[in-house]
Amino acid sequence: MDEFTEQISAYLSHMPMWPLGLMALIIVGIGINELVDRRRRINAAEYLRDTILESLAGLYPDPVNWPQDIEAHLYARLPAMKKAFVHFRQHVPQDQLKDFNKDWESYCRFFYSEVSDEKISATAVVSGNDQDSKKYFHTLVSNLLRHIP
Repeated sequence: MDEFTEQISAYLSHMPMWPLGLMALIIVGIGINELVDRRRRINAAEYLRDTILESLAGLYPDPVNWPQDIEAHLYARLPAMKKAFVHFRQHVPQDQLKDFNKDWESYCRFFYSEVSDEKISATAVVSGNDQDSKKYFHTLVSNLLRHIP
């Protein structure tokens, strides 16, 4: 064992130290970058979660304050939610990005096609489809929130 340590110490005494210093600097830089990126991802996740929960207060998780004109209500909150979505999207791992985008598109389609459709609005009151749309909306929002760690 002494031979081995003597060989290493002899090697280190003859080699220049700048490559080791450069390697240490690179490793420290990578570590700092990882910590900063982790913090940004956590902040983006909190921002998205808070934006969704604040924007959809009364609608999610329990639809206790379902507005008469749900399309206008959701459309007014879409810019803030889209900003949070775009901010968080860059932090989603590549293998989950496709599912995250699909869930966002499904959420946007909900009030562009299903809620705003004249036929569904007219028949929802008569046939009781209002509960189905509330359950579907709950599922869509839950699918968006499942991507947030």
